[in-house]
Amino acid sequence: MALLIMIASVLLGIFLIHLAAFAALGMKRRQYYYLALVVTFSLLSASLASEMFAPQLFVGQDLALHQALRMCAWLSATVSVGWTVQRLIRRAQSSD
Repeated sequence: MALLIMIASVLLGIFLIHLAAFAALGMKRRQYYYLALVVTFSLLSASLASEMFAPQLFVGQDLALHQALRMCAWLSATVSVGWTVQRLIRRAQSSD
């Protein structure tokens, strides 16, 4: 159990570092591309924190809060990947 808590703590730290880094980049570069990354890492951080500190919280009757947040993070990550692919395609087309 102690190992799981340590792993979760390290993951939470990694998510928060990514959140801060992408938020800073987004503010500096003023590009909407970073918004999906910030939202994704915010949701992942909230999911992990709620799983660690409040696992008894539920949305509705049988969906844990951390599971709902993680599902939202998957949706946000999907948007982020889509925007990344779109940027790469635009970049490749403009270099031709």
